[in-house]
Amino acid sequence: MTSNIGRLVEIMGDPGHEPFEVHWAGSVERLGVELPSDYRAFVERYGHVQYHGDLAVVAPALGRGIPEEERFDGLYHFNKDVGEMLEGWYEWNPEFGRPYEPFPGKGCLLAWANNTISDYFCWDTSAGSPDEWPVVVWRFDISEMYRFDGGMTDFLTAVLTGEFPDADEMIDRTLEPDLWS
Repeated sequence: MTSNIGRLVEIMGDPGHEPFEVHWAGSVERLGVELPSDYRAFVERYGHVQYHGDLAVVAPALGRGIPEEERFDGLYHFNKDVGEMLEGWYEWNPEFGRPYEPFPGKGCLLAWANNTISDYFCWDTSAGSPDEWPVVVWRFDISEMYRFDGGMTDFLTAVLTGEFPDADEMIDRTLEPDLWS
């Protein structure tokens, strides 16, 4: 699986700040996994992003003065909450079975973004190496899951260009396109 961060950068433009330095070993210590290279490149370039005030890419804490051992706490707790919601969702929707394991656990869904209408954008960590993880879109409110056979940056490119089938439901294009916060 390949990801093209270059095309996404063309769409999003220059963030207007120096790249972030992230010590990625903390992800393995806190989350139990290494994160995909396109996500790492994206976060180093943009940090935490909220596109159109809606779709938010969750990043490790990048501010000054935050101890290294705490940088991935927010991402951990975000995933812990999403994992608990997924467990409940499976109980409420037994017809879906359990196509993906909730976080934490081997081969679980690992969330990297969400939006204001309760969509969660995750990786299926059961597939090989992190750079091979497909994106799973969990549309909580309408009880649907989609698998996107591409990486995080390919998925964001498809959403931002409108190439993904439900792209207009995933971001509010009526809002100003504020990219980074």
